[in-house]
Amino acid sequence: MTTIRHTTTDRHELETFLCDYAATLLECGATTVRIEKNVLRMAEAYGSETEVNIYPRHVEVVVKGKAAGSIIVRSKATCLCAVNYHTVKSLSKLSLHCRERHLPLGTAIMLYRKVTGTPRIPFPAVTALTSLANASFCRLFGGDGMAMLIVLVATACGFYVKDALHRKWHIDPRLSIIAASCISAVMSCSARVFSWSGTPDTALATSVLYLVPGIHYMNAVSDLINGHHICAMSRFITASTTTICLSAGLYLCLLIMNINIM
Repeated sequence: MTTIRHTTTDRHELETFLCDYAATLLECGATTVRIEKNVLRMAEAYGSETEVNIYPRHVEVVVKGKAAGSIIVRSKATCLCAVNYHTVKSLSKLSLHCRERHLPLGTAIMLYRKVTGTPRIPFPAVTALTSLANASFCRLFGGDGMAMLIVLVATACGFYVKDALHRKWHIDPRLSIIAASCISAVMSCSARVFSWSGTPDTALATSVLYLVPGIHYMNAVSDLINGHHICAMSRFITASTTTICLSAGLYLCLLIMNINIM
């Protein structure tokens, strides 16, 4: 495999770049095994050996220069971001291009900044897609057309409230999930209160499914299988906390509406 030789200045840029690259993958919801493979692939393309240590809130990249024999450690804390598989996919492609097309380091950094600077899908579009997906879950579990419509509206309102509480008013995300779950569940109770649907229980049960952290559960299992027990436990605890919060919001709705599901 052909590698690209770099000066000392380029080497420092490479170390910083690999650390930023790994941190971005972790923030966007990539599994630990994907982060390791991508960073290792990219380091090899530029003539370096790399070890990646991944922790719940930061990453540590150890770069070993083959030519100079030096070892430099770079560490970067990560922030809480929404899962973005488009970014994960694009950055994975970037690592392949660096190895197969022998991209100069400056070009790779430019492409990385282009990927991370790409605007996310507009919030109204995300809200609409989430609502349609949750309404589809309602149909999947046997809900009728009216139940699907109620779930669609309840999801849209709950999703908006969750985002507004967390991003605009900086409310703790766990409290935001409780509030969103309660609002969506209360709105879905209209199917029972006004007898608008023949499947009110399905509407109530599926109205909060959009809050289930399925990706975090899957990543936790993947990390556990690949031996990253610290990250696996961290992601599992985070996902479990979210599940408890949405369950608390649903239970609060049952108390408010005086509904007995037993």
